Amino acid sequence: MTRHAFRKMTRQDFSSRVARIDPEYASIKIAADARPARPFMALMMGFGWGYLCLAVARNRDFIEQSLLQGTLSQAHRDHVFHALAALLAVSAVMLVVHFLRFTFTPKHSATRGNSGGLLLGAMMAAGVVHTPPGVMEAAFGLLDDNSRSLIIAASEAVPAELRAVDFVSSAGGL
Repeated sequence: MTRHAFRKMTRQDFSSRVARIDPEYASIKIAADARPARPFMALMMGFGWGYLCLAVARNRDFIEQSLLQGTLSQAHRDHVFHALAALLAVSAVMLVVHFLRFTFTPKHSATRGNSGGLLLGAMMAAGVVHTPPGVMEAAFGLLDDNSRSLIIAASEAVPAELRAVDFVSSAGGL
């Protein structure tokens, strides 16, 4: 009786066996990471996520006054604040996770592209939130009348902070 040494089959052993059994299937290249990179979608999600978290973190008093005007009991208000605190804590942890994924994954990996887009979107949201009002007013002052009317119409349809911006024409008689 012959004795055989048993060992764990490696990926190379498996690939050679598949090539012997079905050469056509073995010739198909299957990507290790089949998920596509969607950096623009991740950028938009990162911007929305970052803006939401920064808005919650900066407007605690407004949220509290809004909840006091409502009909929620004190226990439910506490639950809302605990949920918002959990949102901020989980968001901070996930921001660190995405930073680590972006830093330590291979260069052409889909997860690196998606994490990079998410981080860039969050940084853009932080930039928008922390931009001084004078800079925003100057930027809106550079717009033409059609663009201003479009932004005003959009701000009337959607409650936003754009209503507080006064459009002053700096062009004079142009």
